[in-house]
Amino acid sequence: MVREAVLEKVDSGGLSVIAVWMPVLSSDNADEGIKAESLLPDDRATHYWDEDRNLGNLYGRLLTLPRNRKLAWDIYFVYAPGVRWEDEPPLPTFWMHRLGNDERFLDGTELRQAVQRLLPVEGPALERLFTLPVEVLAPSVL
Repeated sequence: MVREAVLEKVDSGGLSVIAVWMPVLSSDNADEGIKAESLLPDDRATHYWDEDRNLGNLYGRLLTLPRNRKLAWDIYFVYAPGVRWEDEPPLPTFWMHRLGNDERFLDGTELRQAVQRLLPVEGPALERLFTLPVEVLAPSVL
C-alpha cells in the first residue's frame, strides 16, 4: 500500500525512505528481512535489519500505541526536514500504523499528503530527512 500510495505517486528526489525490518513473527529472520526489501524497490530507500528490535523498543516507549503495545512495528513515520537524532530518537512529525483501528490507522492518501506537505517545493534534494545513529542499526547486507 505505501509503495502504491506514496512512493509511486511522489516523484521527488527530496524524499528519503528508511525501512527498518525486525523480527516480530516467529518466521521473521534476517533472510526474510532481506526478502522484504523487495516490498519497497525504490532507489530512495535504505533498508536496515534490527535483529534485537532496538528501534522498535525505543519508539514503543516514546509513542502511545494501540492496545498498549510496547513494540513499534508496522509503523510509518514522516519527519520534517532537518530532524536529527539527539539523546533520544526524535518523535515523528506525522505517523500512522497498522497495529489497531484508531485515528492513526494507515491511510495511504493521508500518508502521501503528509509527505508532500513536508517536501521542499524546489531546490536541491535533501541529503537525509532523518539520520540514525550507527550503534542502533546496521545496513542490511546482500
